[in-house]
Amino acid sequence: MLYNIHRRVVADFVVFLHNQYKGDEMKKFALIGKIFLFVLYFIVIIMGLTVAILLICGMKLYCIETGSMEPNYPIGSMVVVERVYLDQLKEGDVITYVISDNTVVTHRLIGIDLEHRLLSTKGDNNDVADASPVNFENVIGRVNFCVPAFGYVFLFLSTRFGKIMLGILALGFVGVHIIMRMYYKMSDDEKEQDTEEHPENDGSEVEKKDELKDEGSGTL
Repeated sequence: MLYNIHRRVVADFVVFLHNQYKGDEMKKFALIGKIFLFVLYFIVIIMGLTVAILLICGMKLYCIETGSMEPNYPIGSMVVVERVYLDQLKEGDVITYVISDNTVVTHRLIGIDLEHRLLSTKGDNNDVADASPVNFENVIGRVNFCVPAFGYVFLFLSTRFGKIMLGILALGFVGVHIIMRMYYKMSDDEKEQDTEEHPENDGSEVEKKDELKDEGSGTL
């Protein structure tokens, strides 16, 4: 029932567009629709492939939510973290780890105690080092690279409102695609019907122009 109502609403909207915009106006509307769909397809595919490849390769994604690592890692940046062994770490690496209250932190490594498997860390924007050393068992991994501002997208989509907006965007994407397909089908049906009702117009103008050309060339 709901599906049929939805289809009817979309069909009525397509008829409205078809009646309101014709000729060059509708061509512009159709061109804008095609560009919108292409850009949306491109963004979704690129983002999806990028995230999928990173996850398949064992990477994890986190967002920088504080200014302790500025200016190298601004607030809202997305960091891509790879799993490493203790002997692969060196001073100067940026690591992501979990502290006692299950908060995820990304700070720079400034000291390594291999014997006790403890790591000393410090935020680039902090004046002093972190008070407590980090047990290597709590290390998620080493930051591979950072994408500024991209973390805001993941933070937004992790909220309830973000998920609702993502659903609305997906419905809008499908709706625009359906509307464009229905409009083009309606235009093709009209052209076919016009040809059947007025077959004399099909090629007649071209024939008349050819006859006039022949008559004109014969009088010279």
